[in-house]
Amino acid sequence: MTSFDFEVVSIEDARRELEGEAKQRAEFARNARQVQDPGGVLLEATAAWLASLPDDVRPNRLAAEFPRIANGIGALWTQAARCQEYLDSLTVDPRGGPRGFPFDVDRELSALKAHYAGLRPDDPGVPRRAPARQR
Repeated sequence: MTSFDFEVVSIEDARRELEGEAKQRAEFARNARQVQDPGGVLLEATAAWLASLPDDVRPNRLAAEFPRIANGIGALWTQAARCQEYLDSLTVDPRGGPRGFPFDVDRELSALKAHYAGLRPDDPGVPRRAPARQR
């Protein structure tokens, strides 16, 4: 009979680990609920947001194949922390693996996430607003 090796941990450590996993699942579910829209149709506001992006980071295939997700990103784009969390939840599975998107869509999401993080190098993930015009 083969014996099993176990790592000795305290009950508190085990509880923290379980609570962390539950928190990640709850956060993902919360983000998913917040960006749902009926019908899975690309919204006009999302189309305008897409048009505002540079060509090399515009997620055209995502918008065509997953309009609900594109709508969610567009809706959260100006809410830095929430948008960054949502982009993270789309690109990395809480269990440690990649998400299940087609390769092209995954590549678009990665490029968009990198673009978003670079908008303000001093505060990654925060969209930079255009400076007000001086008159």
